[in-house]
Amino acid sequence: SEVRRTPEAPGCGRRGMATSEEKTCTICFCDGLVTDGVCCGEGHYTCGDCFEMYVKSEIEKPVGEIKKRDPEGRCLCPRNTASGGSDRCTAAPLSDKDVAANLSHTTFEGYLRSRAGIREAKVADAMRKEMEERILLEKKRALDLVSSAGSTEKLRAAKEQVVETILTLSCPRCHQAFVDFDGCFALNCGRCRAAFCAYCLADCGRDAHAHVGTCPEGAASLKASGTASKRVGGHPPTVYGNKNMFEVAQKRRRCKQLALFLEKYDENFRGTVLKELDRELKDLTITPGDIKKFGKANDKAIEKADKAAAAQRGRG
Repeated sequence: SEVRRTPEAPGCGRRGMATSEEKTCTICFCDGLVTDGVCCGEGHYTCGDCFEMYVKSEIEKPVGEIKKRDPEGRCLCPRNTASGGSDRCTAAPLSDKDVAANLSHTTFEGYLRSRAGIREAKVADAMRKEMEERILLEKKRALDLVSSAGSTEKLRAAKEQVVETILTLSCPRCHQAFVDFDGCFALNCGRCRAAFCAYCLADCGRDAHAHVGTCPEGAASLKASGTASKRVGGHPPTVYGNKNMFEVAQKRRRCKQLALFLEKYDENFRGTVLKELDRELKDLTITPGDIKKFGKANDKAIEKADKAAAAQRGRG
Protein backbone atom coordinates (compact mmCIF):
# COMPACT_ATOMS: atom_id res chain seq x y z
CA SER A 1 0.00 0.00 0.00
CA GLU A 2 1.14 3.59 -0.61
CA VAL A 3 2.89 5.30 2.30
CA ARG A 4 1.62 8.68 3.47
CA ARG A 5 4.65 10.81 4.30
CA THR A 6 5.16 14.32 5.63
CA PRO A 7 5.34 16.58 2.51
CA GLU A 8 8.28 18.54 3.93
CA ALA A 9 10.44 15.42 4.39
CA PRO A 10 13.65 15.84 2.29
CA GLY A 11 13.70 13.21 -0.42
CA CYS A 12 10.36 11.74 0.65
CA GLY A 13 7.92 14.12 -1.01
CA ARG A 14 5.82 12.86 -3.89
CA ARG A 15 6.31 15.82 -6.22
CA GLY A 16 8.95 15.17 -8.86
CA MET A 17 9.95 11.81 -7.38
CA ALA A 18 9.72 8.48 -9.17
CA THR A 19 8.07 5.66 -7.27
CA SER A 20 11.17 3.53 -7.90
CA GLU A 21 13.45 5.79 -5.80
CA GLU A 22 15.24 3.96 -3.03
CA LYS A 23 16.52 5.02 0.38
CA THR A 24 18.54 3.32 3.11
CA CYS A 25 16.63 2.07 6.13
CA THR A 26 17.71 3.67 9.42
CA ILE A 27 17.48 0.30 11.21
CA CYS A 28 18.63 -2.54 8.92
CA PHE A 29 20.65 -0.24 6.58
CA CYS A 30 19.21 -2.02 3.53
CA ASP A 31 18.04 -0.07 0.51
CA GLY A 32 14.32 -0.12 -0.19
CA LEU A 33 11.64 1.67 -2.16
CA VAL A 34 10.35 4.74 -0.35
CA THR A 35 6.84 3.52 -1.12
CA ASP A 36 7.52 0.38 0.96
CA GLY A 37 8.28 2.21 4.19
CA VAL A 38 7.80 5.43 6.09
CA CYS A 39 9.73 8.70 6.23
CA CYS A 40 9.84 11.15 9.13
CA GLY A 41 9.75 14.93 8.71
CA GLU A 42 13.54 15.02 8.33
CA GLY A 43 13.56 12.41 5.60
CA HIS A 44 14.84 9.43 7.59
CA TYR A 45 13.50 6.26 5.98
CA THR A 46 12.44 3.05 7.76
CA CYS A 47 11.42 0.02 5.72
CA GLY A 48 8.05 -1.62 6.38
CA ASP A 49 9.38 -4.75 8.13
CA CYS A 50 11.70 -2.78 10.44
CA PHE A 51 8.98 -0.25 11.22
CA GLU A 52 6.60 -3.05 12.29
CA MET A 53 9.22 -4.53 14.63
CA TYR A 54 10.21 -1.08 15.93
CA VAL A 55 6.65 -0.14 16.91
CA LYS A 56 6.03 -3.55 18.52
CA SER A 57 9.14 -3.05 20.62
CA GLU A 58 8.17 0.49 21.63
CA ILE A 59 4.61 -0.28 22.77
CA GLU A 60 5.81 -3.14 24.99
CA LYS A 61 7.92 -0.76 27.08
CA PRO A 62 6.70 0.52 30.51
CA VAL A 63 4.44 3.58 30.42
CA GLY A 64 7.05 5.73 32.15
CA GLU A 65 9.70 4.93 29.54
CA ILE A 66 7.32 5.61 26.64
CA LYS A 67 6.32 8.99 28.14
CA LYS A 68 10.00 10.02 28.38
CA ARG A 69 10.21 9.93 24.59
CA ASP A 70 6.82 11.53 23.95
CA PRO A 71 4.29 12.57 26.67
CA GLU A 72 1.39 11.32 24.53
CA GLY A 73 3.06 8.07 23.46
CA ARG A 74 3.16 9.04 19.78
CA CYS A 75 5.50 7.27 17.36
CA LEU A 76 8.85 9.00 16.81
CA CYS A 77 11.50 8.40 14.17
CA PRO A 78 13.76 5.45 15.15
CA ARG A 79 16.71 7.85 15.02
CA ASN A 80 15.19 9.95 17.82
CA THR A 81 17.20 8.31 20.61
CA ALA A 82 19.64 9.61 23.20
CA SER A 83 22.40 7.49 21.65
CA GLY A 84 22.03 9.47 18.44
CA GLY A 85 23.99 12.38 19.92
CA SER A 86 24.27 15.33 17.57
CA ASP A 87 22.66 13.25 14.79
CA ARG A 88 19.53 12.62 16.84
CA CYS A 89 16.38 13.16 14.78
CA THR A 90 14.20 16.05 15.99
CA ALA A 91 11.29 15.54 13.60
CA ALA A 92 7.73 15.79 14.91
CA PRO A 93 5.98 12.50 15.81
CA LEU A 94 4.50 10.55 12.93
CA SER A 95 0.77 11.03 12.41
CA ASP A 96 -1.59 8.17 13.22
CA LYS A 97 -2.39 8.01 9.49
CA ASP A 98 1.24 7.36 8.58
CA VAL A 99 1.63 4.84 11.39
CA ALA A 100 -1.54 2.97 10.41
CA ALA A 101 -0.51 2.80 6.74
CA ASN A 102 2.69 0.94 7.62
CA LEU A 103 1.57 -1.48 10.33
CA SER A 104 -0.45 -4.65 10.50
CA HIS A 105 -3.94 -4.28 11.97
CA THR A 106 -2.93 -6.08 15.17
CA THR A 107 0.15 -3.95 15.79
CA PHE A 108 -1.69 -0.70 15.09
CA GLU A 109 -4.41 -1.67 17.59
CA GLY A 110 -1.67 -2.34 20.14
CA TYR A 111 -0.20 1.10 19.39
CA LEU A 112 -3.59 2.76 19.98
CA ARG A 113 -4.07 0.81 23.24
CA SER A 114 -0.65 1.97 24.40
CA ARG A 115 -1.56 5.61 23.77
CA ALA A 116 -4.96 5.14 25.45
CA GLY A 117 -3.19 3.68 28.50
CA ILE A 118 -1.03 6.79 28.79
CA ARG A 119 -4.10 9.04 28.61
CA GLU A 120 -5.87 6.97 31.27
CA ALA A 121 -2.82 7.11 33.56
CA LYS A 122 -2.72 10.89 33.14
CA VAL A 123 -6.42 11.23 34.06
CA ALA A 124 -6.00 8.92 37.08
CA ASP A 125 -3.03 10.92 38.31
CA ALA A 126 -4.94 14.21 37.93
CA MET A 127 -7.92 12.78 39.85
CA ARG A 128 -5.64 11.54 42.63
CA LYS A 129 -3.99 14.96 42.96
CA GLU A 130 -7.38 16.69 42.97
CA MET A 131 -8.63 14.36 45.70
CA GLU A 132 -5.52 14.98 47.81
CA GLU A 133 -5.90 18.75 47.38
CA ARG A 134 -9.55 18.58 48.43
CA ILE A 135 -8.65 16.58 51.53
CA LEU A 136 -5.96 19.08 52.49
CA LEU A 137 -8.42 21.94 51.94
CA GLU A 138 -11.08 20.30 54.11
CA LYS A 139 -8.51 19.60 56.81
CA LYS A 140 -7.49 23.24 56.78
CA ARG A 141 -11.11 24.37 57.02
CA ALA A 142 -11.70 22.00 59.90
CA LEU A 143 -8.61 23.23 61.75
CA ASP A 144 -9.65 26.82 61.16
CA LEU A 145 -13.05 26.08 62.68
CA VAL A 146 -11.48 24.43 65.71
CA SER A 147 -9.01 27.23 66.36
CA SER A 148 -11.31 30.20 65.76
CA ALA A 149 -14.58 29.21 67.35
CA GLY A 150 -16.04 27.62 70.45
CA SER A 151 -17.97 24.37 70.32
CA THR A 152 -21.37 26.04 69.63
CA GLU A 153 -20.02 28.33 66.92
CA LYS A 154 -18.01 25.45 65.51
CA LEU A 155 -21.16 23.32 65.20
CA ARG A 156 -23.16 26.18 63.67
CA ALA A 157 -20.43 26.90 61.12
CA ALA A 158 -20.09 23.22 60.21
CA LYS A 159 -23.83 22.81 59.67
CA GLU A 160 -24.00 26.00 57.62
CA GLN A 161 -21.13 24.87 55.41
CA VAL A 162 -22.73 21.48 54.79
CA VAL A 163 -26.13 22.95 53.94
CA GLU A 164 -24.78 25.69 51.67
CA THR A 165 -21.95 23.87 49.86
CA ILE A 166 -23.01 20.20 49.87
CA LEU A 167 -26.76 19.75 50.32
CA THR A 168 -27.92 22.76 48.27
CA LEU A 169 -27.72 22.33 44.50
CA SER A 170 -25.97 25.36 43.05
CA CYS A 171 -23.94 26.60 40.10
CA PRO A 172 -20.22 25.82 40.69
CA ARG A 173 -19.25 29.24 39.36
CA CYS A 174 -21.66 31.85 40.79
CA HIS A 175 -23.30 29.57 43.43
CA GLN A 176 -26.84 30.37 42.29
CA ALA A 177 -29.13 27.64 43.69
CA PHE A 178 -31.21 25.58 41.27
CA VAL A 179 -33.89 22.89 41.58
CA ASP A 180 -35.07 22.15 38.03
CA PHE A 181 -33.91 19.21 35.91
CA ASP A 182 -35.20 18.82 32.34
CA GLY A 183 -33.62 15.48 31.39
CA CYS A 184 -30.24 16.66 30.06
CA PHE A 185 -27.26 16.29 32.39
CA ALA A 186 -25.35 19.09 30.62
CA LEU A 187 -26.70 22.09 32.54
CA ASN A 188 -26.42 25.86 32.05
CA CYS A 189 -26.70 28.39 34.87
CA GLY A 190 -29.58 30.81 34.41
CA ARG A 191 -27.55 33.61 36.02
CA CYS A 192 -23.95 33.39 34.75
CA ARG A 193 -24.53 30.94 31.84
CA ALA A 194 -21.81 28.60 33.11
CA ALA A 195 -22.04 25.08 31.68
CA PHE A 196 -21.70 22.35 34.30
CA CYS A 197 -22.24 18.65 34.94
CA ALA A 198 -25.47 17.55 36.66
CA TYR A 199 -23.68 14.50 38.09
CA CYS A 200 -20.62 15.99 39.82
CA LEU A 201 -21.42 19.74 39.41
CA ALA A 202 -18.04 20.36 37.72
CA ASP A 203 -17.67 23.69 35.88
CA CYS A 204 -17.23 22.77 32.19
CA GLY A 205 -16.79 26.21 30.65
CA ARG A 206 -19.21 26.91 27.81
CA ASP A 207 -20.46 23.38 27.00
CA ALA A 208 -20.76 20.42 29.38
CA HIS A 209 -21.84 17.72 26.89
CA ALA A 210 -18.34 16.31 26.30
CA HIS A 211 -17.65 16.06 30.04
CA VAL A 212 -21.06 14.58 30.82
CA GLY A 213 -20.55 11.87 28.19
CA THR A 214 -17.43 10.60 30.00
CA CYS A 215 -18.08 11.59 33.64
CA PRO A 216 -17.30 8.60 35.92
CA GLU A 217 -20.15 9.62 38.20
CA GLY A 218 -22.52 9.42 35.24
CA ALA A 219 -21.75 5.76 34.58
CA ALA A 220 -21.93 4.98 38.32
CA SER A 221 -25.29 6.75 38.69
CA LEU A 222 -26.66 5.01 35.61
CA LYS A 223 -25.81 1.66 37.16
CA ALA A 224 -26.99 2.59 40.67
CA SER A 225 -30.37 3.82 39.41
CA GLY A 226 -31.00 0.65 37.41
CA THR A 227 -31.63 2.70 34.27
CA ALA A 228 -31.13 0.96 30.92
CA SER A 229 -27.95 2.07 29.14
CA LYS A 230 -28.94 3.45 25.75
CA ARG A 231 -27.75 6.24 23.47
CA VAL A 232 -30.11 9.12 22.66
CA GLY A 233 -29.61 11.07 19.44
CA GLY A 234 -26.08 9.71 19.07
CA HIS A 235 -25.05 10.92 22.53
CA PRO A 236 -23.56 8.60 25.18
CA PRO A 237 -26.11 7.05 27.61
CA THR A 238 -25.07 9.43 30.40
CA VAL A 239 -26.03 12.65 28.58
CA TYR A 240 -29.81 12.24 28.90
CA GLY A 241 -31.72 10.62 31.74
CA ASN A 242 -34.73 10.74 34.02
CA LYS A 243 -35.45 12.38 37.38
CA ASN A 244 -34.55 9.18 39.22
CA MET A 245 -31.05 9.14 37.71
CA PHE A 246 -30.58 12.77 38.72
CA GLU A 247 -31.68 12.11 42.31
CA VAL A 248 -29.43 9.04 42.57
CA ALA A 249 -26.48 11.06 41.22
CA GLN A 250 -27.05 13.87 43.71
CA LYS A 251 -27.43 11.47 46.62
CA ARG A 252 -24.08 9.89 45.68
CA ARG A 253 -22.42 13.30 45.36
CA ARG A 254 -23.79 14.56 48.68
CA CYS A 255 -22.81 11.39 50.53
CA LYS A 256 -19.27 11.47 49.12
CA GLN A 257 -18.74 15.12 50.00
CA LEU A 258 -20.31 14.70 53.45
CA ALA A 259 -18.03 11.76 54.19
CA LEU A 260 -15.03 13.82 53.08
CA PHE A 261 -16.13 16.81 55.18
CA LEU A 262 -16.83 14.81 58.36
CA GLU A 263 -13.63 12.78 58.11
CA LYS A 264 -11.62 15.70 59.54
CA TYR A 265 -13.49 15.68 62.88
CA ASP A 266 -13.46 13.25 65.78
CA GLU A 267 -16.23 10.68 66.10
CA ASN A 268 -18.18 12.60 68.76
CA PHE A 269 -18.34 15.79 66.75
CA ARG A 270 -19.30 13.90 63.57
CA GLY A 271 -22.25 12.44 65.44
CA THR A 272 -23.27 15.89 66.72
CA VAL A 273 -23.15 17.39 63.22
CA LEU A 274 -25.27 14.56 61.78
CA LYS A 275 -27.78 15.02 64.59
CA GLU A 276 -28.03 18.73 63.78
CA LEU A 277 -28.57 17.84 60.12
CA ASP A 278 -31.15 15.16 60.85
CA ARG A 279 -34.13 16.94 59.27
CA GLU A 280 -32.24 18.05 56.16
CA LEU A 281 -30.80 14.57 55.60
CA LYS A 282 -34.17 12.85 56.05
CA ASP A 283 -35.69 15.16 53.43
CA LEU A 284 -32.99 13.92 51.04
CA THR A 285 -33.36 10.25 52.15
CA ILE A 286 -29.73 10.19 53.30
CA THR A 287 -28.87 8.01 56.31
CA PRO A 288 -25.67 7.93 58.41
CA GLY A 289 -25.09 4.48 56.91
CA ASP A 290 -25.07 5.94 53.39
CA ILE A 291 -22.44 8.48 54.40
CA LYS A 292 -20.30 5.85 56.12
CA LYS A 293 -20.40 3.64 53.03
CA PHE A 294 -19.12 6.41 50.78
CA GLY A 295 -16.49 7.33 53.36
CA LYS A 296 -15.03 3.84 53.02
CA ALA A 297 -15.23 4.13 49.23
CA ASN A 298 -13.25 7.41 49.38
CA ASP A 299 -10.55 5.74 51.48
CA LYS A 300 -10.28 2.83 49.04
CA ALA A 301 -10.14 5.18 46.05
CA ILE A 302 -7.28 7.16 47.58
CA GLU A 303 -5.42 3.98 48.52
CA LYS A 304 -5.87 2.56 45.02
CA ALA A 305 -4.72 5.82 43.39
CA ASP A 306 -1.63 5.94 45.62
CA LYS A 307 -0.70 2.35 44.75
CA ALA A 308 -1.19 3.00 41.02
CA ALA A 309 0.97 6.13 41.20
CA ALA A 310 3.70 4.28 43.12
CA ALA A 311 3.67 1.43 40.58
CA GLN A 312 3.89 3.89 37.71
CA ARG A 313 6.81 5.69 39.30
CA GLY A 314 8.52 2.33 39.74
CA ARG A 315 8.08 1.49 36.06
CA GLY A 316 9.33 4.92 35.08
